[in-house]
Amino acid sequence: MKYETYSEYEPQRVSLAEGAFITVWSALSQWHQDLVLVGGLVPKYLCGDLTQQRSLPRPATLDVDLGIALAADHGQYGNLVWELRGHGFQQNTAHPSRFEKIIGGVTVPVDFLVEKPPHATGTAQVADITAGIMPGVERALATARTVTLSGVDLHGATQNLRARVCEVGPFLALKLRAFYHRQQPKDAFDILYTLLHYDGGSAAAIDAFAAEIRLGNPAGEEALRTLKEHFSTETSPGPVKASHFVLGEANPNESGDVRFERISLRQDMVDAASQLLRAASA
Repeated sequence: MKYETYSEYEPQRVSLAEGAFITVWSALSQWHQDLVLVGGLVPKYLCGDLTQQRSLPRPATLDVDLGIALAADHGQYGNLVWELRGHGFQQNTAHPSRFEKIIGGVTVPVDFLVEKPPHATGTAQVADITAGIMPGVERALATARTVTLSGVDLHGATQNLRARVCEVGPFLALKLRAFYHRQQPKDAFDILYTLLHYDGGSAAAIDAFAAEIRLGNPAGEEALRTLKEHFSTETSPGPVKASHFVLGEANPNESGDVRFERISLRQDMVDAASQLLRAASA
């Protein structure tokens, strides 16, 4: 689930998403080598100290996306669905790749994603769960970064753990491909935030994306296409929607400061996209 603007992301609901990740990751310890965090929570763990002053608001998400290996073990470690149910997550009957838990009337979703070439859409059975098909997941699994984190799970317990998180190159490829298909403002924001604030520096993030293209990341073709088609000018969908996510709908009566910030943000998005394209074609 995604909202159109940053202001719609209530801090309490955002914290529930991280709590869901911590809960599920703690519950599925025997599957860790076959799992990786992808999606909107990733920038939080790739972009360093979130207490530092930054030009963009902190990353926010309402759900958890986990990539899972197609060859994940069928039974050696037990039943994955049972483990999830043991922590209060139930499968969504309309979307079988999604598990949900209701906390204080708020539904917190966890989606499982898998790569199954040559398919680019649909679902696949992995171990005892259904996962949505998404090209690029295998590269996320192969290059995952292990991060140490501490947080509160959905039961209120403090957990200290090591988790596998999608690295910046595969993450950018996945997010750009997602924007190609759905053009959501949140995806454009995640791309820009990660490029500007990656803890290894913007140049390293750009180089990592270019490396994914050279290595034939299955998400790469549509990632490049969306950079060319949707991020080339300040009025292209990518820059416009990134600024919309941060600042809301453009208003002829908005202040000069807001107008300047909107233009600057769009320019940053265009510049970043241009650098990605140049690096990928070098």
